[in-house]
Amino acid sequence: MQDMTFDKPIVIGARASVLAQVQARLVGDALLARHPGLSIKYSFLTSPGDRELDTPLPELLRRGGFTGDLGVALRAHAIDIAVHLWKDLPFTGNPLTHIAATLPRADTRDLLLVKRTWLSGRDRDELRVLSSSARRRTNLSGFLQWAMPTRPPRVTFVLARGDCEARLEQLMGDDASALVVAKANIDRLLESTAPEHAGVRERTRAALDACEIMVLPLALNPTAPGQGALAIEVRRDRADLAELLVPINDEATYGRVIAERARISPTGDEDHPFGVSIVPIHCGEVEFTRGQKGGQWIQSAELRRHDSRLPPASSELAVWTGDEGSADRYRRVALQVRHDQFADARIGLFVARSEAWPDGYTPRPGQVVWSAGIDTWRRLAARGIWVHGSDESLGEGGGAALRSLFPRVQRWVKFSHEQGYDSPFSERIATYRLERCAPLADLTGRTHFFWRSGAQFYDYLQANPEIRGAWHGCGPGNTFSMIRAAIGEERVRAFLSADVFRREVEQ
Repeated sequence: MQDMTFDKPIVIGARASVLAQVQARLVGDALLARHPGLSIKYSFLTSPGDRELDTPLPELLRRGGFTGDLGVALRAHAIDIAVHLWKDLPFTGNPLTHIAATLPRADTRDLLLVKRTWLSGRDRDELRVLSSSARRRTNLSGFLQWAMPTRPPRVTFVLARGDCEARLEQLMGDDASALVVAKANIDRLLESTAPEHAGVRERTRAALDACEIMVLPLALNPTAPGQGALAIEVRRDRADLAELLVPINDEATYGRVIAERARISPTGDEDHPFGVSIVPIHCGEVEFTRGQKGGQWIQSAELRRHDSRLPPASSELAVWTGDEGSADRYRRVALQVRHDQFADARIGLFVARSEAWPDGYTPRPGQVVWSAGIDTWRRLAARGIWVHGSDESLGEGGGAALRSLFPRVQRWVKFSHEQGYDSPFSERIATYRLERCAPLADLTGRTHFFWRSGAQFYDYLQANPEIRGAWHGCGPGNTFSMIRAAIGEERVRAFLSADVFRREVEQ
């Protein structure tokens, strides 16, 4: 695209909060990177959502309480571009304006911050969580009663309003023990390099340091539509600005946000007790939904792959999903492991399976623990270990998104078994080996296989080399990487469960 020229500076508008200013400058910086000759100015406005702290959240959202003043300024030509959080936009737009672009999405997930003073105190019967979101109340009440090793008997949600900095300040007061906040908001505050935001960065870091942090899993807490994404709004009669924004628009992010909003908009409820998140992974994208919609409880996870379907099996008897007595064929044999290899708060601990946790080890104060899947998280929490988050069995690498939250972590080690997957993100430490204590299943006549682990696949492949020419399914995590490394990409596909695998190949 040829560089464009304008007679006067382009005015980018946003809310007056520090976070909104950071987000506006992200858009301005992206434009300057693609159009170095531009002149950009900023205009920051307070919104009803910042002023009317007693107005119910659903009412504010319906009338654009966090975005409406910017829309008025845009229509009056007081600003040229308005920058919003997609999740703050009402589902009914204005006919005079449109969302012309969005930047690549930041982290979609929510954070839970729990004050250490509450965790170390004697009165832990009630966890008082700052959040005004119906979605968060619906999805987190039960989750927090098992995900935290303290297992609070009661979880109560307390009204929290104002910008991100105001809610952090409210958390540091005496009325609450925890806060739920969008991870993208915290990341952007911490990553801003503007000198005028140094004080906010320091206060944000101080609040985080006073808390234990949990990155909430999307499978159990999908977020508001568009969370983590920025909406860039212009007047419909400004085709020049729409063209200017084309090079910075991330089409994949835009498409996912529109799809998420489409899942919610038929309800007509802006503050909905229902979450939906669509996230890209290596082989496609996963859509998580969970919550109340239309008076019904809904929970689902769907993987939409980019590759082709597996060929159908000739019959149900040709399909093997690896669950026929597989748990009885192996036993865990613990290995002697020196704890001094990882007994350091600067080393993050990635746990492939709960049984991989080293016998007798207690995490050092401030040490980050990350699980491969949700079941591993649940079992570790039951043993009194604070889990900071999970890769949700979608593939290793979630630690790459944690640098701002946990700057002390210099490297990662992974607790796994002798045949575990070696990832570029961590150093594998074998804490156990699997010992077969029963014969392998007879695979005669089977042509389609679903594998529960890479070790299981390797064991059967060694005994049955002919299955190299069969068709294989597994989860999208490390097992997928291990099988693909052994037999190539053509004959293996990722699935979220054995049931989904069966439905595809038995049709």
